[in-house]
Amino acid sequence: MSYKKKLVGSLVHANWDRFREYALRVRCIDVDFFEDNPHLPLDSMALVQMFHGPSPFVPNVKEISWKFYQSRNLMSILPFIGPRLEVLDLDMADGIDNPEQSQLMQSLAHRRPNLKSLWLTSSSNIHNMSTPLATLISSSPNLIHLGLPAFFLTPEVVATAARLPLLKTLDCTTQQYAEDTYQESGMSFEFAQESFPQLETIEFAALPTRMATVLQATDHVGRLISVSLDCPAYDSPQEIKIVFANLSAAAKRIQKIQLVCCPINRLVGSSSKDSLSINTIRPLLSCTQLAHLHITAPHFIPLAEGDVVEMGNSWPEMRTLALSPSPLLERDRGTSFNILPAFAKHFPDLLSLHLFFSNEIPTFDGDLNPAYQFGGLATLGVGWTSVPRGKAREIGFLLASLCRRPPYIHFGKAEYHRGIDPPGESTTYRHQAAGWSQVRLAIDLAFRAKNSNARKLGAGDSDTTEYEQKR
Repeated sequence: MSYKKKLVGSLVHANWDRFREYALRVRCIDVDFFEDNPHLPLDSMALVQMFHGPSPFVPNVKEISWKFYQSRNLMSILPFIGPRLEVLDLDMADGIDNPEQSQLMQSLAHRRPNLKSLWLTSSSNIHNMSTPLATLISSSPNLIHLGLPAFFLTPEVVATAARLPLLKTLDCTTQQYAEDTYQESGMSFEFAQESFPQLETIEFAALPTRMATVLQATDHVGRLISVSLDCPAYDSPQEIKIVFANLSAAAKRIQKIQLVCCPINRLVGSSSKDSLSINTIRPLLSCTQLAHLHITAPHFIPLAEGDVVEMGNSWPEMRTLALSPSPLLERDRGTSFNILPAFAKHFPDLLSLHLFFSNEIPTFDGDLNPAYQFGGLATLGVGWTSVPRGKAREIGFLLASLCRRPPYIHFGKAEYHRGIDPPGESTTYRHQAAGWSQVRLAIDLAFRAKNSNARKLGAGDSDTTEYEQKR
């Protein structure tokens, strides 16, 4: 008996009243079909809908997350789209063609779901998809959050999104783009008059000159709380500094800034290889409410203690600071481990710190309870940093002395890293990872000693005592 005959037999004898009763309870659907897993052929879905009727399968569903791996599966989602749907997250695999994606967008637009959040992940080129995407966006006037791939901001899409009266978040970094998807026609974001009336979070890709121009829109930028900038290439660090100068001049409420300026492969030859530095980000020192700063660049010049003092005095609310912990260039030039006590003194409330460190031998004076310690540092990101030979214990004890509780050591690529690593990276990675495993063991040992000393003094620190009790 064929698959379709079996399916028809099951559908004929199905208890549809019971199905509809249970379907009313469904609020969330999460579908992830891998290539070797069963899928939902469109003709099969048509049979199911013929027996079920034209109404949505799950009329009260509010959230759908659907990952597509084959073009023939795209339309299978349509019967699940109900009038109360608020969150739609579509993830397209690399093999899905543009025409199929365009057709899906057109079909979704006709159903006019009451969407508040729309997220689209796709590695496709925006070519021939701009109009269907703009139509889908315009059919969802209640959108608050919109997430698109990096190069999907064509003038048509931007103009459509700009008219959304409730939009607060525009995230155009949902896909780590590849060389074949790079196109400047999808980097056309701008703040026009009377556009984006409620926007607080913006993430977009552009070249630095374009970024600087966009961020001159004082009224719009002044409302922003979070900005993420993806720069495919830059001519000089001065270009980046101008971007930050324009941003800081207007964005007085800004709390989070992220910049990725590692060139994509196509532009590596024409992009600057000059390092960013404290001078590049100095305009941001006027952003006194800044709590999260992530910089990903080919390299960041090592910090001096005076730089840490200047940043700490300017950013009292800082909680997460990342300055290119996994550089593409000059991996023999990193910040000294000996600067960490300055961070503990001037950033006592820091929760996450990510830096690239040098091979300079760290100095630990034996004091596990110095006057200045991080109050709650949870993560220390070290990127591609190598542990100096035979110095894992010194690093571990230095870190333990500066923390109230053991921090998580994150070794490897930064979250927003982009670029090809040099040959032999895997062998080097294993060697470096082993070094940081030794550092973690040293941190554990140091905290046992730290806790033991506190008990002997009769003044056990609550954090270290709690750590000892969990062991």
